[in-house]
Amino acid sequence: MLDRATTAAVRRVRPVAPPLDTAAVPSDARRRALDALAELANATRGHLDDPDLFHRPRWRPKLHLHRIAGIEPAQLAEQLAAAAENRSSAGLLAVHSVRAEVLEHPGRRPCFTPDALAELHRLLIAGDPNITAPGGFRRSSSTVTWPDGQTFSIATGAGAQLRERIEYWHHWGTRTTAPPLDAAALSMVALLTIHPFPDANGRIARLLGQCDLVGAGLLPGLLLDLDAWIEEHRAEHDTALVAAADGDLMHWGALFARAVTDTARHRTGTLTVHGRLLGAALAQVADDPAAVAVLGQLRAAPAVSAAWLRDRIAHEPQPALDRLRAAGILTDHPRLPGALVHPQLLELLDTPYRPDPARESAETEEGPAAPDRSRLYTQ
Repeated sequence: MLDRATTAAVRRVRPVAPPLDTAAVPSDARRRALDALAELANATRGHLDDPDLFHRPRWRPKLHLHRIAGIEPAQLAEQLAAAAENRSSAGLLAVHSVRAEVLEHPGRRPCFTPDALAELHRLLIAGDPNITAPGGFRRSSSTVTWPDGQTFSIATGAGAQLRERIEYWHHWGTRTTAPPLDAAALSMVALLTIHPFPDANGRIARLLGQCDLVGAGLLPGLLLDLDAWIEEHRAEHDTALVAAADGDLMHWGALFARAVTDTARHRTGTLTVHGRLLGAALAQVADDPAAVAVLGQLRAAPAVSAAWLRDRIAHEPQPALDRLRAAGILTDHPRLPGALVHPQLLELLDTPYRPDPARESAETEEGPAAPDRSRLYTQ
């Protein structure tokens, strides 16, 4: 462990390389997570036509001010919005690839090859003004120094050593016999401790964690807001990550299961609200089949337009859209000309995860407090 009194000391973060049959999630935590995922799957069934509906573009919560200095505010806002859209598109491509792999090779756990992982990273960071390094694997060593002087050195070097570690990660991912939830947790922490990219290691690991759950049939789509959960629990996350690098995989497994449980329950709640809002809107136009058909498409998309609807409903969409706008049920999209949204539904889709203090307090009291460890930056 790093001696906090010796701020100049360097803590080496070694890659997690578990045996193929490793279990990392405590049994009670696994049960809660699987129950929450089952409840979410039930809530999704029959309500969402697209299980990835809630996979929305997210603004990066932290900006590297020295990297964006000099960019005009309006231009910066456009670049950040475009980068968020790119990130969302990369996520959808990733999960569609996982579903295709499951269909093509049933019974085999999908896992991105090293080359596919590097390409996914390029797509994920495309256009992000915060990131100046090119996409793909890092080409140098990785060291992180915190303001208090704590320094972390990623033990995996660049080049051949990094490639070897990623190939092992892929080998493990396609052959592991760990329970599906544990496999997702272990694959995620293995990637984070290899730290293969100059930036966005956390973002790509969290995306792949969800893809693992989708591939295992535990999650219908990209429904969990793990990004916002980690942002709310950054210190705990980093503590568990360093613990895993020290060999304490149960600490990480418990945290991963808790993140899944909390975000699955949160999404089940938002789906209930989504259904109630959409049901109320449909009740207002129950005697108008064309308007009902238009609103029904909001189970698959955050916004609708005449061009998009034309091949999806059996009615001419523009008159129905005009009536829905006149009634105040739909309004113009704030950024997309010609698109209409239900403002409350759009706000719901864009609202990130927020913790339930009462529930989280009750669950964290079930076990002893985690030891205080140094934090590792994985944004």
